[in-house]
Amino acid sequence: MKRAFLFLLVFIFMWGCIPQTKQTVITSLPIVEGLKTHSGIRSVGLSWKPVLDKRVKGYVVFRSSSPTGEFKQITKISNKLKTTYEDTGGFLKHLEDNAIYYYKIAVYSDSGIGPSSQVVEGKTLPPPNSPKQISATSGLARMVVIKWYPPQDDTVVAYNIYRSINPKGPFKKVGRVNGYVNTIYIDKGLKDGSTYYYSVVSVNYKGVEGDILAVAKATTKFKPAPPRNLSAKPSGAGKLTIYWWPSITADVVKYRIYRGSTKGSLGLVGEVPSDNLSYIDSGLSPGKTYYYYLTSVDKDGIESLPTKIYSFETKPLPEPPTGISVKQVGHAVVISWSKASPDTVKYEVFRRHFVILTRKIAETENTYYTDNEVSPNTTYYYYIKAVDKYGQESPPSPEVKIKVR
Repeated sequence: MKRAFLFLLVFIFMWGCIPQTKQTVITSLPIVEGLKTHSGIRSVGLSWKPVLDKRVKGYVVFRSSSPTGEFKQITKISNKLKTTYEDTGGFLKHLEDNAIYYYKIAVYSDSGIGPSSQVVEGKTLPPPNSPKQISATSGLARMVVIKWYPPQDDTVVAYNIYRSINPKGPFKKVGRVNGYVNTIYIDKGLKDGSTYYYSVVSVNYKGVEGDILAVAKATTKFKPAPPRNLSAKPSGAGKLTIYWWPSITADVVKYRIYRGSTKGSLGLVGEVPSDNLSYIDSGLSPGKTYYYYLTSVDKDGIESLPTKIYSFETKPLPEPPTGISVKQVGHAVVISWSKASPDTVKYEVFRRHFVILTRKIAETENTYYTDNEVSPNTTYYYYIKAVDKYGQESPPSPEVKIKVR
């Protein structure tokens, strides 16, 4: 298929290079009268009076780019009753817009052609008039609305919309609107807070575009400002409450909280409405540093740039009690220890015997405990855990041993 097409192109080129044979002029044949031209889109229409002489078989039409230049035959009409012809430029070629051409016509017979008619001037129509008044609406979320007034041109059937980031271009086609009276286009998917320049050109029914006559400028909506001044404090076992100051942007509707165990691993963990300036992050490990940043989200769903990254540490586990001692007093065992961390609210006492049987035997706010449930001739092992106000248990204290007599 490709080879056949290439062969056709070569054939057309070679045919165009062959000089046209000069035809014999029969001066006795009549001259065509009344030759007129009519402007068209990339075309010129011709019309003339019919020649009814019996010798006449039809007409030969000639065209030149100059009234005194070389005229070339562009068609041969084999019907003498046909008195119109539209010159569109020929195969794989069209006439230029708003260009002047010159035409003459002659009859032909079996013996040759007659004398040429008078030379007439024909002119193609200019490109369609493009809109001169364009407006572009700024402040919209990731889009711009372009509007224009239709031009005074009844050949217009559509409009092409062009966009650039520079007022002088280059402009790139981004859309098309069909219909003369349809004069609005919405350009979507744009960047936040970016300025764009638009032009609208008319398109006629042959696809010819008009010139750029006006340029409109618009800037999309900017991202909202992020919240400010993050702070945090431990608010429970494995919990941090994050606080912040509100965004200065008026139409913010919510905040998003991002957290990670490293600065490079932050992900979304929650969001709150804009009237809430705190967030409780739970399920965290005690005594560990976490990294946070926040963003604002406006009513159009545009998310701000993140705040700077902040680091906060969860409350560590309490320190285990120290100085554990144990002694037998009568038939009981008394265990005592030193006070643990300042925020310790109670202690848990654990006892083990028979190697593997361990259980919690008491909770106390004191730094001692008396175990009355012991048996003679039995060895017992004891350890203590401190518990803070959030219910976090410390690691166990060193284990102590006693054999009840």
